[in-house]
Amino acid sequence: MVVVHHTLKNGSGLNRVATNMAIAERLMGIDSCLSYTNEPNCEVTPDEPNMMRVVPMDKAKNADVHVVHSHLPDGAKGKTIFVAHGTPEHCFGMAVEQGKVNGYAAGDPWMLSLHRINTCDVTVTFWDRHAYIWQSMNPKADVRVVPMGIDTEFWKPVESQGKWVGSPSLFTCENSHQIKWPLDLILAFPLIMKETDAVLHAHYLPLDQHRYWFPLLQANGSSYKSYASGSFFDTPTLRNAFCSVGYYLNLVRYGDFNTVCLEAKASGCKVISYKGNPYADFHISEGSQLEMARELIEIIKGNTQPRETLPIVSCEAMAKEMIKIYEEITK
Repeated sequence: MVVVHHTLKNGSGLNRVATNMAIAERLMGIDSCLSYTNEPNCEVTPDEPNMMRVVPMDKAKNADVHVVHSHLPDGAKGKTIFVAHGTPEHCFGMAVEQGKVNGYAAGDPWMLSLHRINTCDVTVTFWDRHAYIWQSMNPKADVRVVPMGIDTEFWKPVESQGKWVGSPSLFTCENSHQIKWPLDLILAFPLIMKETDAVLHAHYLPLDQHRYWFPLLQANGSSYKSYASGSFFDTPTLRNAFCSVGYYLNLVRYGDFNTVCLEAKASGCKVISYKGNPYADFHISEGSQLEMARELIEIIKGNTQPRETLPIVSCEAMAKEMIKIYEEITK
């Protein structure tokens, strides 16, 4: 059985999940590889089984199973699985905004998602909430929930190269889309500064958004107790960050989890999220920045007890569930 994961070559969670799936499936005996949507001619033949194998898009078209993370090439044969990475509300909102800005030939992630749900053999998601929404769009679609796995051999506690500034240090580095950007956290931070010695570390703020974020940090005084930048960390640096801070703030709307949340948690970092995330040690309310600040202050002061969380899932466990689907649809 030949399985191709169609993905973007970038540092996104989408790419990480696709890569983790492909490598874990190879280690389990499946001929699994990647094909890059944005580099269609890329080819990589690894020496070791625990490394990526990449095939050009024209060779990928004849796979037995196409796992669609970002794109399905024209003329692809075989069974298809759509991995619905995007939060439904984010897909809808981005479609509306792109339509306003670009007009004709605008990108439309909402209609693309609905097309995949209606035409692929199986739709896979990692969130029960998303599964409900996508299933409601087509009751006849085959929608499955698979656990999101990470490389638990890499993401684990290691010795810190030096604790980050703050008592405690509050770290966030989400991809700065509106669904998970740190706007509410920065608006709440002046209240947190008054009550605690916390220092905010907000990174991965895109360069083309600096004209918005830095005037905001300066205007409300948060810049005095924060480090903010467009820094994008490689994986060893990110792991060290998780092992060097007090808390990681995974502020994805609706309490959804993502790969960064799982990696932080697996590295031993205490995770704070909006209510709903089953992997977070602490939940805060989504909405009023006043309430958000009060709840964060209580957590920082040690007045809030940590939650019981779900165990982190490995890449192997995720791959086993995917392989079951491959075997089922190719009988």
